[in-house]
Amino acid sequence: MSAKKSEEEKIKKPALLKDEKKIPKGILKIDAFENGLKELFFIRNPHLKKEMPEAKEPLEKFLKNSGIKPVWAYYPWRNLAIKILPENLYFELRTARNKNIISSEEQKNYRQLKVGVAGLSVGSAIVHAITLSGGPKTLKIADFDTLEVSNLNRIKAKLTDFGQNKTHIAAHEVWELDPFADVHVWDKGITKDTLEKFILGKPGLDVFIDEMDSLDLKIAARIICRKNKIPVLMATDNGDGIILDVERFELEPKRKIFHGLIGNIEKEGLANMDFRKWLQLATKIVGPEYLTEKMQDSIANIGRAIAAVPQLGTSAAMAGSAMNYVLRRIANSQKMPSGRYIVSLEEKLEPGFSTASSIKKRMAKTREFISKFNRK
Repeated sequence: MSAKKSEEEKIKKPALLKDEKKIPKGILKIDAFENGLKELFFIRNPHLKKEMPEAKEPLEKFLKNSGIKPVWAYYPWRNLAIKILPENLYFELRTARNKNIISSEEQKNYRQLKVGVAGLSVGSAIVHAITLSGGPKTLKIADFDTLEVSNLNRIKAKLTDFGQNKTHIAAHEVWELDPFADVHVWDKGITKDTLEKFILGKPGLDVFIDEMDSLDLKIAARIICRKNKIPVLMATDNGDGIILDVERFELEPKRKIFHGLIGNIEKEGLANMDFRKWLQLATKIVGPEYLTEKMQDSIANIGRAIAAVPQLGTSAAMAGSAMNYVLRRIANSQKMPSGRYIVSLEEKLEPGFSTASSIKKRMAKTREFISKFNRK
């Protein structure tokens, strides 16, 4: 964990202490070390189980001769310290049940990936998912906003986090899973002036995940990433599913941004664009033909019946899972083509969804939606 503090990092990190005496007085102490040693023995000896009498002697021998020294993870925001295994063994233990869905080599490569997540609405679920799965040790996260009650249907947070900066909440979630993580917290968000530093500044990103609201920044980020051969990923809520965009600029340095869906917007820019035109462009980027019927109805009613684009926590969790899968493939040089990927619960679970009559009905409604939307 980096001890270096920058202007973007004004949050207390967990202290990793080898000497228990350095823990402040009055702090609650939890011992997860002894249990961790026992767990480590059994995951390394899968032919033995805890209840087996024949496991007793080799376990006692391991505990006596291991020579493993503990580390104390002190969390100042929780006023507690936890005695745990050192980093390599803690990571081995924490990811033990990933095997062999994720092989040891795949896990190692995934851990070494440096990822930046800009925007912590859907981004909160993405950060949680990739940390939970033993993903990148080095993370950059950015968002200027603070938690509001209406965020609690989708953001990995609690009511007790109300009013806190979203990056601080996310960073604490990461560190409470992985105290060794190197999290760079940009709690003032990203601007046109700082975007390039977020992507290219030390530590430079291997993958940029775009969950920002600003179309200006979305476009600018892709131009920077394309120039520097950095892949861009984006997950968009779509009712009970998601739309996942993969742009492999490191493999296709001349690829048009947003799959070429927005023409020459790089040159035209977004100056003087009102909200209705912004929404039209955003919908064009997402692709109205991919939107569920309820999302089409919702977008048509923004500013009238509803205040903003709807988002579900279950869809955000799905975005986190999908993003985790794509990142692992990129980290391990496995085939993961650029393109748009639709993950739809409706398609898989709704009776009759794929019948000819249902498809025809949805196509007609989509044409009507596009026609009405473009006239407004």
